[in-house]
Amino acid sequence: MPNGTFEISNAIDVQAETFLNEALAANAVEQNAPPYQEEKIQILRRDERGAIVAGLTGKTFWNWLYIDILWVAKALRGQGLGAALVRAAEENAVQRGCHSAYLWTESFEGPAFYPKLGYKEFVVKHDFPIGFTRTGFMKRLAA
Repeated sequence: MPNGTFEISNAIDVQAETFLNEALAANAVEQNAPPYQEEKIQILRRDERGAIVAGLTGKTFWNWLYIDILWVAKALRGQGLGAALVRAAEENAVQRGCHSAYLWTESFEGPAFYPKLGYKEFVVKHDFPIGFTRTGFMKRLAA
Protein backbone atom coordinates (compact mmCIF):
# COMPACT_ATOMS: atom_id res chain seq x y z
CA MET A 1 0.00 0.00 0.00
CA PRO A 2 1.39 3.43 -0.89
CA ASN A 3 2.59 5.70 1.86
CA GLY A 4 0.65 8.82 2.71
CA THR A 5 -2.78 9.73 3.84
CA PHE A 6 -6.06 10.23 2.07
CA GLU A 7 -7.29 13.76 1.46
CA ILE A 8 -11.02 13.88 2.13
CA SER A 9 -13.00 16.98 1.23
CA ASN A 10 -16.59 18.15 0.87
CA ALA A 11 -15.65 20.07 -2.28
CA ILE A 12 -14.29 18.95 -5.63
CA ASP A 13 -10.93 20.42 -6.63
CA VAL A 14 -11.34 21.29 -10.33
CA GLN A 15 -7.69 20.58 -11.17
CA ALA A 16 -7.79 17.22 -9.41
CA GLU A 17 -11.05 16.32 -11.16
CA THR A 18 -9.54 17.25 -14.54
CA PHE A 19 -6.50 15.11 -13.78
CA LEU A 20 -8.64 12.13 -12.78
CA ASN A 21 -10.87 12.45 -15.84
CA GLU A 22 -7.85 12.60 -18.14
CA ALA A 23 -6.24 9.62 -16.43
CA LEU A 24 -9.45 7.61 -16.72
CA ALA A 25 -9.81 8.56 -20.40
CA ALA A 26 -6.21 7.51 -21.07
CA ASN A 27 -6.86 4.16 -19.42
CA ALA A 28 -9.96 3.65 -21.60
CA VAL A 29 -7.92 4.36 -24.74
CA GLU A 30 -5.28 1.86 -23.57
CA GLN A 31 -8.06 -0.72 -23.32
CA ASN A 32 -9.24 0.13 -26.89
CA ALA A 33 -12.49 1.66 -25.66
CA PRO A 34 -13.89 4.49 -27.76
CA PRO A 35 -13.17 7.99 -26.49
CA TYR A 36 -15.72 9.44 -24.11
CA GLN A 37 -17.35 12.33 -25.93
CA GLU A 38 -20.32 13.77 -24.08
CA GLU A 39 -22.84 16.09 -25.69
CA LYS A 40 -25.45 17.73 -23.50
CA ILE A 41 -29.12 18.15 -24.37
CA GLN A 42 -31.69 20.54 -22.90
CA ILE A 43 -35.30 20.89 -24.02
CA LEU A 44 -37.49 23.54 -22.42
CA ARG A 45 -41.11 24.69 -22.65
CA ARG A 46 -41.86 28.23 -21.51
CA ASP A 47 -45.13 29.99 -20.91
CA GLU A 48 -46.15 33.29 -22.48
CA ARG A 49 -44.17 35.20 -19.81
CA GLY A 50 -41.02 33.22 -20.51
CA ALA A 51 -41.13 31.14 -17.32
CA ILE A 52 -40.06 27.51 -17.64
CA VAL A 53 -43.07 25.22 -17.24
CA ALA A 54 -41.43 21.96 -18.36
CA GLY A 55 -38.01 20.69 -19.26
CA LEU A 56 -35.64 17.85 -19.82
CA THR A 57 -31.86 17.68 -19.45
CA GLY A 58 -29.49 14.91 -20.29
CA LYS A 59 -26.53 13.95 -22.39
CA THR A 60 -25.48 11.55 -25.11
CA PHE A 61 -22.29 9.51 -25.04
CA TRP A 62 -21.13 6.16 -26.41
CA ASN A 63 -24.29 6.01 -28.54
CA TRP A 64 -26.60 6.22 -25.52
CA LEU A 65 -28.99 8.92 -24.34
CA TYR A 66 -29.04 9.53 -20.59
CA ILE A 67 -32.07 11.46 -19.37
CA ASP A 68 -31.04 13.24 -16.19
CA ILE A 69 -33.96 15.56 -15.35
CA LEU A 70 -37.56 15.53 -16.55
CA TRP A 71 -39.92 17.99 -14.92
CA VAL A 72 -43.39 19.33 -15.77
CA ALA A 73 -45.24 21.96 -13.73
CA LYS A 74 -47.97 20.40 -11.63
CA ALA A 75 -50.77 22.26 -13.48
CA LEU A 76 -49.60 20.80 -16.83
CA ARG A 77 -49.07 17.18 -15.81
CA GLY A 78 -51.15 14.46 -17.43
CA GLN A 79 -51.48 16.36 -20.72
CA GLY A 80 -48.72 14.60 -22.66
CA LEU A 81 -46.05 17.25 -22.21
CA GLY A 82 -43.62 14.94 -20.40
CA ALA A 83 -44.02 12.26 -23.05
CA ALA A 84 -43.45 14.87 -25.78
CA LEU A 85 -40.22 16.00 -24.08
CA VAL A 86 -38.95 12.43 -23.86
CA ARG A 87 -39.83 11.74 -27.50
CA ALA A 88 -38.05 14.93 -28.59
CA ALA A 89 -34.94 13.89 -26.64
CA GLU A 90 -35.08 10.40 -28.15
CA GLU A 91 -35.40 11.78 -31.68
CA ASN A 92 -32.47 14.12 -31.11
CA ALA A 93 -30.42 11.23 -29.68
CA VAL A 94 -31.10 9.05 -32.72
CA GLN A 95 -29.90 11.92 -34.93
CA ARG A 96 -26.72 11.91 -32.85
CA GLY A 97 -26.25 8.19 -33.53
CA CYS A 98 -27.70 6.79 -30.31
CA HIS A 99 -29.28 3.34 -30.24
CA SER A 100 -30.60 3.31 -26.65
CA ALA A 101 -31.63 5.47 -23.70
CA TYR A 102 -31.57 5.08 -19.94
CA LEU A 103 -32.57 7.01 -16.85
CA TRP A 104 -33.17 6.81 -13.11
CA THR A 105 -36.36 7.72 -11.28
CA GLU A 106 -37.44 7.54 -7.66
CA SER A 107 -40.67 6.02 -6.35
CA PHE A 108 -41.87 9.50 -5.32
CA GLU A 109 -41.37 10.82 -8.87
CA GLY A 110 -43.60 8.52 -10.89
CA PRO A 111 -41.93 5.33 -12.11
CA ALA A 112 -45.20 4.21 -13.76
CA PHE A 113 -44.70 6.92 -16.41
CA TYR A 114 -41.71 5.45 -18.27
CA PRO A 115 -43.11 1.98 -19.11
CA LYS A 116 -45.91 3.78 -20.99
CA LEU A 117 -43.18 5.15 -23.27
CA GLY A 118 -41.63 1.74 -23.89
CA TYR A 119 -38.97 1.82 -21.16
CA LYS A 120 -38.11 -1.42 -19.37
CA GLU A 121 -36.98 -1.64 -15.76
CA PHE A 122 -33.42 -2.93 -15.42
CA VAL A 123 -32.71 -2.45 -11.71
CA VAL A 124 -34.45 -1.40 -8.49
CA LYS A 125 -32.52 -0.03 -5.52
CA HIS A 126 -34.50 -0.32 -2.30
CA ASP A 127 -34.17 2.22 0.52
CA PHE A 128 -32.71 4.82 -1.86
CA PRO A 129 -33.50 6.97 0.14
CA ILE A 130 -34.79 4.94 3.08
CA GLY A 131 -38.45 4.10 2.56
CA PHE A 132 -38.27 4.72 -1.20
CA THR A 133 -36.88 3.03 -4.28
CA ARG A 134 -34.78 4.16 -7.19
CA THR A 135 -35.49 2.44 -10.49
CA GLY A 136 -33.38 2.32 -13.60
CA PHE A 137 -35.18 2.19 -16.94
CA MET A 138 -33.82 1.69 -20.44
CA LYS A 139 -35.18 1.60 -23.98
CA ARG A 140 -33.84 0.57 -27.37
CA LEU A 141 -34.22 3.55 -29.70
CA ALA A 142 -32.91 2.34 -33.06
CA ALA A 143 -32.03 -0.94 -34.67
